[in-house]
Amino acid sequence: MRFLALKESNILSIHCMALIAASENNGINVKTVAELTNCSRHHLAKLMERLTSAGLVHAKRGQTGGFYLKKPATDIYLIDVFEALNGKIDENIICPSGKNLCEKSNIMFGNLCSEISEQFVNYLKNTPLEALKERAKSVLDNNPTTT
Repeated sequence: MRFLALKESNILSIHCMALIAASENNGINVKTVAELTNCSRHHLAKLMERLTSAGLVHAKRGQTGGFYLKKPATDIYLIDVFEALNGKIDENIICPSGKNLCEKSNIMFGNLCSEISEQFVNYLKNTPLEALKERAKSVLDNNPTTT
């Protein structure tokens, strides 16, 4: 059981974007990302389609093909990736139920839900892909299929 959970697609999309950023001018293909993340190529392809539609990445076909960032990693924030999959975050909804039950009573969790939500959204807004690049680069460097 996971206590606090994000959709797998949210986590996976951030991993994908970090790996693409780390691959820099070499690009990275879905097969490699699938191996590195232990995920289905089909599922990744669908995520990449959404990230492409959102204008965050572009694909290049052929022998040297793969996915590339459309903008520098310093100009793409995690909020951009998150919202590409989920739509615009409504910062007024602070309750995990989505019904703002907490706002009316604060009985169960007090301000905890709003504090966690605010901290998470601030992290997404203030963290560029550039901040994840080095960690993703070490994953690429330690993988025999990408070296």
